[in-house]
Amino acid sequence: MNFILINWVKYYTKETFKTLKLVTIGSAIIITMVCIKYKPAYKVTISGETIGFVYNEEIIKAKIDKYINDTTGNIAFREISQLPEYELQLISRDKETEEKKVMLAIKDLTTTTYKTYAITSNGEQKAIVSSQEEAENIINEIKANLNENVDLKLGVADVYSTEYSVISLEEAKNSLNELKMNKITEYETKKAEEERIAKENLEAQKQKNTKKAIVSTTQVAATGSISGMPLSIPVNGSISSRFGARSSSRSSAHTGLDISTAKGTGIRAISAGTVSYAGYKGSYGNLIIIDHGNGIQSYYAHCSALYVFAGQSVDSSTTIGAVGSTGNSTGPHLHLEIRIGGTPVNPQNYLY
Repeated sequence: MNFILINWVKYYTKETFKTLKLVTIGSAIIITMVCIKYKPAYKVTISGETIGFVYNEEIIKAKIDKYINDTTGNIAFREISQLPEYELQLISRDKETEEKKVMLAIKDLTTTTYKTYAITSNGEQKAIVSSQEEAENIINEIKANLNENVDLKLGVADVYSTEYSVISLEEAKNSLNELKMNKITEYETKKAEEERIAKENLEAQKQKNTKKAIVSTTQVAATGSISGMPLSIPVNGSISSRFGARSSSRSSAHTGLDISTAKGTGIRAISAGTVSYAGYKGSYGNLIIIDHGNGIQSYYAHCSALYVFAGQSVDSSTTIGAVGSTGNSTGPHLHLEIRIGGTPVNPQNYLY
């Protein structure tokens, strides 16, 4: 019985090895045929749609990451709506892999935001260039030798857009030069109009003085003196800002005395002298400067009207202008300065 069992085991073991050998050989043949006809590749899909096949998943992922994170040049950032998915498959050896096709599909799904620089005037974009340095260089060139009274209010602002749109440096300069010339023309026209009005007002004031219509109401008694020179109060009103005061509306200590009163109130010279300046001057607005001799000058700023002209002789009975709020001013008042040897002194040491 044992002999029969042993022979049976030997027989079936031999048959089993024979079968395994046939299976192994058959599998090898099948694998060889598959390898000859097919090759492994990764199917790349987005939202279930196949966009191509690639050999290496890690390499294509690295290329996509590099593209999305690229911030060279004027690129601010990139965003992709959905990243692709990968599935390993066997494809015909005749089929070419499609890395370029996959990258083109990725680029179509990516939104690129660019950063450029706008040259602005009073907050309004006038030209867009590719770098901040270019914008600042153009601004410096435009502002060179520009009259300080012509303020173009130029600045630089960052611009973010999904479309890269800049103009050449030459086009930007031409655009800003055109703005510059328009502003200069505007300023000169305004200045000429102010001078015309000042002359008309001066003529009208001369006629009034001739008729002695103002003398009785504008004459004020002297209230002080400098170096023996009698002084008179230029306007009646309340002191709103004293000499040396500081505030958010000015960048340095106050160099004069502010006297608040109604707009249009007549302003008189504090003493006899010669008008050395009558016109618009920056933060002073409409300004009159009178030279009293011996290095003594008086300033009358923010006027709404000027009744005198440079070179005219005046005294304390002369109405030289009218109270206003031109220039750097928060309301109608007279800014009075007294300067000795070019240095501002406190008017309250002599008046008010």
